[in-house]
Order: sequence, then C-alpha cells, then structure tokens
Amino acid sequence: MADEELKAKIVEWFEGKSKGGKKKFYVADVVGAFKDDYAKRDIKKAINQCTVDQTIMYWSSGSTTMLVLAENFKE
Repeated sequence: MADEELKAKIVEWFEGKSKGGKKKFYVADVVGAFKDDYAKRDIKKAINQCTVDQTIMYWSSGSTTMLVLAENFKE
C-alpha cells in the first residue's frame, strides 16, 4: 500500500491546483511536484492507490490521459 502521507499530499495538491481554471493534470505534473521529496516510483504508486480509492480519476480525450479529482470529473 502506498504511503498515506504521500496520498494525502497528492490530494491536497490537486485541491489547491484545481481552484483555478485548470482541473486536469498529467501524471508528469504530479510527479514533478513531488520529485524532490519522493521517488518517482513511490509517487506513481500513490497516484494509482488514489485512483483505486476513487479520490482521483483518470480522464481521457482518446489521445491523451490526464488525472482529475473525482469531484471535478464530470466537468
């Protein structure tokens, strides 16, 4: 299981970033935000766990895949 602290930080990051006009982010955006403090693999595991918990969801346009908070998914 992914680090609960990291998962909470990722959700917090999404909540803070989603207050503006942009709601969807690439995995690389999230990794870039936390790469100084955590290993890339750990960040990706935490993102995956957040999708399993359904706090963050994958969004696809058909050609690109992004992440979005579950509460903003339908926008």
